[in-house]
Amino acid sequence: MKKPLVRTVVTSMMGNLFEFYDFILFAYFAPILGKLFFPSADETTELIKAFGVFAVGFFVRPLGGVVFGHIGDKVGRKQALVLAILLMAIPTAVIGLLPTYEEIGISASILLVVMRMLQGFSMGGNYGGSITFTTEHSDPKHRGLIGSFAITSCLAGILLGSATATLFSYILPEHDLTTWGWRIPFLLGILICFVGYYLRVRIPESPAYTEIQESGTISQHPVAQVFTQHGKTLTVVVLATLLHDLSFYMLFTYMPTFMTRQLHLAEEVAFTINTINLFLVCVFTVLGAWLSDRVGRKPVMVGAAFIFIFGTIPLFSLITDTSNMTTVFWAQLVFAIAAGGYFGPTAAMMVEAFPTAIRFSAIAITTNISGPLFGGTAPVLVTYLIDKMGSNMVPAFYLTGAAVISLIALKFVSTYQGKGALKPA
Repeated sequence: MKKPLVRTVVTSMMGNLFEFYDFILFAYFAPILGKLFFPSADETTELIKAFGVFAVGFFVRPLGGVVFGHIGDKVGRKQALVLAILLMAIPTAVIGLLPTYEEIGISASILLVVMRMLQGFSMGGNYGGSITFTTEHSDPKHRGLIGSFAITSCLAGILLGSATATLFSYILPEHDLTTWGWRIPFLLGILICFVGYYLRVRIPESPAYTEIQESGTISQHPVAQVFTQHGKTLTVVVLATLLHDLSFYMLFTYMPTFMTRQLHLAEEVAFTINTINLFLVCVFTVLGAWLSDRVGRKPVMVGAAFIFIFGTIPLFSLITDTSNMTTVFWAQLVFAIAAGGYFGPTAAMMVEAFPTAIRFSAIAITTNISGPLFGGTAPVLVTYLIDKMGSNMVPAFYLTGAAVISLIALKFVSTYQGKGALKPA
């Protein structure tokens, strides 16, 4: 890669890392937040309420996607991304400062929900925007690889959040972690988010966007155009990304809670297993993207989907039958390989499906339908269903069904060939 491209990719990745670190902390500290902001005699009720607030951030994401998508397509990719990272920093710090339910009652719960909504609004513009921005800077021959860095940097932010939760669970006694220790990671989030802001304002605008800006072909109503002119493409791409979103939130966000509550592993053990495999997901994502530049997006994604379809139920059966730490690690490692294979080509697949003039909006809408509807609701839904049905296999059945749907959708995803298409790889 040329030096300007390396600088652009690295700075964009750093912004993503910081933003996702802030956003995902909520999930890893959900059991503590449930106790402090939604106290109940029943621990499951506390957890369901906490994961419900986690899901609220996803429900606001579509609105953020529409607003930031409009800005990204009409004003510029860079401006939209700078605004998004600032909007994530402030509510994250506020969460770290909030008084608890014991101190101010229901007002604490309401404030937590509001902050989570602001985080979700920001994320609605950042994720799809970062995919668009980073991939539009890439050489066609390396589009899958460069696009995967947008996803990998988000995973790295989540990895940082998981590592932080792991570190604090080791160094602080449970009482200290519950009373004040949990606040520190949230407060640190605003510091690194401002570093991300500083980096983002220094990178150049997307060449693809600059081209349509100079030619005067910027869309005046990009969101409306996505639905009226590209509705079919939007539908199949959303369904194809279903497995991307659900597998991630099910296997690497909810999984530490599943390990501790359902498998009865120690909290520090659960976080350690999850953190190691999150790192490996990053590695396999890059490998999957690299491979997709050579053999095509679909063959790699189809292969990964088949692993989910035929491997999920046996792997969950294995870990729930034994609850052995080593077995759980190896089972999640297999999922990490499959997830990386599916994640890697996804960014390029989405970017290649839409024209430049409406691409930011189209990808923001795609990720903010699939992400909130399937990914964000997964932790609270499976927690509730496991409690009601008494079966630890609920996540396996849910994930297998999603893999089947995404595999079918992939058949109908095609590369946009009209005016405003990216140069073919």
